[in-house]
Amino acid sequence: MHTKVVRRCFWSRRDAPSIGWVYCGSHNFSAAAWGRQISNPFGTKADGPHKGDPSMNSGLHICNYELGIIFTFPPTENNDCHKAKSTKLGDIVLPFVVPAPKYESQDRPATKLAMREVMTELAEREGEKQAEEEMMEEIIEEEEEIEEINCVGEEKEEEKAYAEILWSQVDSSQNS
Repeated sequence: MHTKVVRRCFWSRRDAPSIGWVYCGSHNFSAAAWGRQISNPFGTKADGPHKGDPSMNSGLHICNYELGIIFTFPPTENNDCHKAKSTKLGDIVLPFVVPAPKYESQDRPATKLAMREVMTELAEREGEKQAEEEMMEEIIEEEEEIEEINCVGEEKEEEKAYAEILWSQVDSSQNS
């Protein structure tokens, strides 16, 4: 997902909730995405009541358009109408931990080399695991072969006993 999430929090010195804003969108943080101010975009002069208005001689040039949302959390007034339940800056769930955890001495930056080493280690572990599974399959197959050989031996003994019974019946019928 190509999303940027930014939170700016201003802590209140009073018991009031913190104020600030949360941005969520796909914009890069560049002039191309957010726009840059240009002066006199239409090449005209402001006349009449707008002559002294600087906004009439300026514009905003935006190279691309993407969606972004800014949630603002302004300071609350002390009157009763704002005491109703409302969303606070701290109520917004972010997809990361704030403040960010500090690096420990054993932590390594995610450089290209570090990522390659981790991938190599994972591949080796996977190879070892696969070799172990194949060895276990071979052991199971060998045990099954031994069981089959034992079964064949048992069957031959049963067949011999049955054959002897049949022959004894033939012999007894011939003797009678």
